[in-house]
Amino acid sequence: MSIKSITIGLLSLIFITIFSGCSWLTDFYIQNLAGSKKIIKINYSYPISKSIDNESGSFGFNYENGILSPRAFYKIKNPKSLEKIEVRDSSIVLELYPNSTTKIYKSYNGSWRYRIKSVEIDGTIFYPADLKDKSRLITNDYVYKIN
Repeated sequence: MSIKSITIGLLSLIFITIFSGCSWLTDFYIQNLAGSKKIIKINYSYPISKSIDNESGSFGFNYENGILSPRAFYKIKNPKSLEKIEVRDSSIVLELYPNSTTKIYKSYNGSWRYRIKSVEIDGTIFYPADLKDKSRLITNDYVYKIN
């Protein structure tokens, strides 16, 4: 082996080690393109009611009127907060406004797919794999559109 190949191998190993611990935001949004309100039930794989009680400031289901990109949504200083209709042990029921964009889950490295058990929209159940497949990936964020 030459010194050049050893150096390249060592630099590659260092590069992989440094960047293997990086994480990135992968938020999950729902855009309601319909002209009517939609009832959404989010079922979690853990007791969400305890998390809301313990971390009340970090659990807000925000929305904004209009169909916004994740980047435009992120730039809004004070997005409106959705009212929770019902909070159970591991689920939350919300009302999505017509022609609005809603951030459902803030996550890193796509962890929303493991933390959300299912999402029910007007009685139709979607599992994380379905949502991922039917969502549009914009940069690192997932956007599901209700028509």
